[in-house]
Amino acid sequence: MSATPSPTPAAPAAPSAPAAPAAGAPDAVPLTAAQTEFLAAQSAAPGYAGHNVGQYVELAGPVDTEALRDAVAAALDEAPWLRFRLTRGDDGPRQSPVRSPGRPRRPALLDTSGAADPVAAALGLVRGQLACPPRLDLLTDPPAPGDVPDLAGSVLVTVGPGHHLLVQFFHQLAVDGHGLALLNHRIAELYTAAVRGRPAGPSPFAPVTALVEAESAYAASAERRSDLAAWTRHLAGASLPAPLRGRSAPPADTALRRTVLLDAADTAAVETAARSAGVTWGEAVLAATAAHTTARTGAAEALLAVYAAARTAPGTLRVPAAAVNILPVRIAAGPADTFRDLLARAAAETAFLRRHQRVRGTEVARAVWPDHAGARVPGPLVNLRPFETELDFAGVPGRVVSLASGPVDDLAVSASRSPEGLLRLDLDANPALYEPAELESEAAGFAALLAGLARRPRTPVGRITAVRPDDDGPAPSDAAVSDAARPVPVPAGDHEAGPLTLLPAAHRLREAPGPAEAAHEHVLLEVPAGLRTAPLRRALTTLARRHPALRLALHRAHGVWSQEVRAAAEAPAVTDATALRRYPVAGLAPDARDLLVTAAARAAGDALDPAAASVFRASWFDAGPTEPGRLLLTAHALCVDDVSWQLLLAELPVLYGWFAGSGGAPDALGRAGGLTAWASGLATAAQSPARVQELPYWTELADGPAARAWPAAEGGHRIVTRFEVPAGPPGPHPVDVVLLAALARTAAGRPRLHDGARLPVELELPRPGAAPRTAGRLSTVHGVRLPLDPDGPEPVRRLLAAVPDGGRGQEQLRHLNPQTSALPAGTPGRGVAYRRRAALHAPDSAPDWGPAPEGEWAALGALRGDPPLTGPVELTATVAPGPGGGHRVSVHWRWSTALFDASEAAGLSEAATALAARFAAPAG
Repeated sequence: MSATPSPTPAAPAAPSAPAAPAAGAPDAVPLTAAQTEFLAAQSAAPGYAGHNVGQYVELAGPVDTEALRDAVAAALDEAPWLRFRLTRGDDGPRQSPVRSPGRPRRPALLDTSGAADPVAAALGLVRGQLACPPRLDLLTDPPAPGDVPDLAGSVLVTVGPGHHLLVQFFHQLAVDGHGLALLNHRIAELYTAAVRGRPAGPSPFAPVTALVEAESAYAASAERRSDLAAWTRHLAGASLPAPLRGRSAPPADTALRRTVLLDAADTAAVETAARSAGVTWGEAVLAATAAHTTARTGAAEALLAVYAAARTAPGTLRVPAAAVNILPVRIAAGPADTFRDLLARAAAETAFLRRHQRVRGTEVARAVWPDHAGARVPGPLVNLRPFETELDFAGVPGRVVSLASGPVDDLAVSASRSPEGLLRLDLDANPALYEPAELESEAAGFAALLAGLARRPRTPVGRITAVRPDDDGPAPSDAAVSDAARPVPVPAGDHEAGPLTLLPAAHRLREAPGPAEAAHEHVLLEVPAGLRTAPLRRALTTLARRHPALRLALHRAHGVWSQEVRAAAEAPAVTDATALRRYPVAGLAPDARDLLVTAAARAAGDALDPAAASVFRASWFDAGPTEPGRLLLTAHALCVDDVSWQLLLAELPVLYGWFAGSGGAPDALGRAGGLTAWASGLATAAQSPARVQELPYWTELADGPAARAWPAAEGGHRIVTRFEVPAGPPGPHPVDVVLLAALARTAAGRPRLHDGARLPVELELPRPGAAPRTAGRLSTVHGVRLPLDPDGPEPVRRLLAAVPDGGRGQEQLRHLNPQTSALPAGTPGRGVAYRRRAALHAPDSAPDWGPAPEGEWAALGALRGDPPLTGPVELTATVAPGPGGGHRVSVHWRWSTALFDASEAAGLSEAATALAARFAAPAG
């Protein structure tokens, strides 16, 4: 694609050879009309890179990389006109296909699996390639006949075990989106045939001459003159549209992009509205774009620039080349019109476009707007991509993801269907006109508008476009409006704002592998039937006002971390109404609900941004007026611990009742907050004489054998086991005692679990009783070194009892006292990570608000933002009250995939749990 050096490794090159014409291919043919336009645009701005377009095919499953590379090369050989030399003929520029013997066009190989974010690393390199403009001079005057630059290239990237990206980049001069889809289907067909050992069948491609000849015949026909006259009549009186941003700017080399994947409920609403009007989802997107445009500009109608295939002549649909056209769509969209009105107009416009799509949009623009300075049809771009389907690579699904779609002078909306059937919206924007945050808001607003229009297709558009982007629930009732009149109760904690001393949890995260942004937790609650959006939103924002941790911002500059608590008036959890999403699920089957919850959890985790203080989000699954719903709460890991979740669950129903008018003033909640004072107090305690006196203990612990470097592992084998523990004597928690003793006994004969002398364990225990009543990760972590093969639980009990002050001092001395900051980590090598937390339970005052059934949580465990495992195993003991003051324990194990296979991990989990249950059993 570019004559500049590629940022990706290139395949070994053979010596240059004279160019050889492809078998059966013409020596030189004219360019297609689309190619002529792209060549003119690129020639006018040789240094412009915006005509470079890219996408990738994500392959999640086992792939024969050599067979795939061969399939790519074979498919390209079947379309030799995708690599050509430009010559000048009497009738204008011409293209001569070029094939260089000994230089198969196999994609280069790249492996980014070792990067912190392998996919981002791969795409970063590709975006660097997309930013390189082509060398047109080398297309016309190559240094050797076969050395013309390739305008269509690819790289096969390994991003993880069984996970590859076939990244493709091309110039619009070579192929358009329809042509690339043809090429990819053929690559998948060739690969599947090779892997399964069967013939692939003949090439489905038609030569580029099919397009050239069809266009030449059309250009000289009466049909073209009739089509142009039809467009001129159709657009009579149409004014040039005003820019969406009120100003214009030349398109940049690369556009900003924001992708929104509509959830299942929103997608279903769009499809239902379209089907009831007798149109497709494409016309629905077109109609919503018109409503969005007129709402922004105040115009009575929207003029949109819509991509068209321009392939109506026989055989042209089988040509992988450039034929795409951009044509105007004119839709009146006043505030009194309904979505049904707009759908009908969009359908009529697209029908007109299809009938007259072969006349070039540039010719239409010159005829209708002779003073228009731009080359293409004016207006926001709309690209409907029905050809983006999932591909089949011998049973491995290939998901197509667009990266760049061409020049964007203002705003472009692209729509396609995901493999799961969800509507995907890609909004591209000119960075000279939009900041990233502005595009984020624009994308969220457009997606919400589309869903809102679809849900209320007979409501005047003006009433819906005035709704905030987050208003994805039903239209407010009188009762809902009255909710807003109730004052926010007890805003204690609201006054806390400003810098926050780094808590030990932040230091732990700073040292952990993996991106800090990804660390988060979910809880899934069962909530009463018939909740209302407005009081639920106000209850959630009041939680953020009361609890400073839900307004936490994390900053990192020059390798230094700092934190602050945002003022309530600036915190996204208070001010951003999209922090609550409503998903109607009434009538959905349980499996469909589970999938929706999983997708929403993933989206909520991805939406967290601690740098912007966006650390708390909620997803409400509304099952209607008679069936309990679900509420998914998602928070960054620095903002919550097990006590935090219980606090929030206790306060939420009280606040909801107050705002819904069904409960009294929540005076009993008392004050919250105190996080800032607690953090400062820890720093003071770290320098106290009592704490410093612990230094010899922690130094001796750290002076163990040399650290063992366990290999880091993503994910992990996840297993859940259960047992019960009776009430124990005062001192260390009995669950810690029996479970750690069992683990030490189990580790004795397994060197992969210990350091050769003892079992190093890092314990994260619940916050101390003196901690404030507020959200935040106030738990403490300290190290211990357990004896291998202990004689029952008693040696472990004595060891834990000897830890000074319950282990709270180790992190304080290491992170909060400048004089002792050189203290090594708690144990040599991280070893086993152990965490005990209290089980979430429904508050006594609101038994219909509580954790969802345990089976519904299953898919959420793998969605947590867990960092890579740096030890052999991580276990979380979740403790609930048991009979007679005892404890019911659920142990969530996560074993390193680098050290254990699944059956071994399951066996060790069961063995350790059985031993812990035996240790816990009363003597005799």
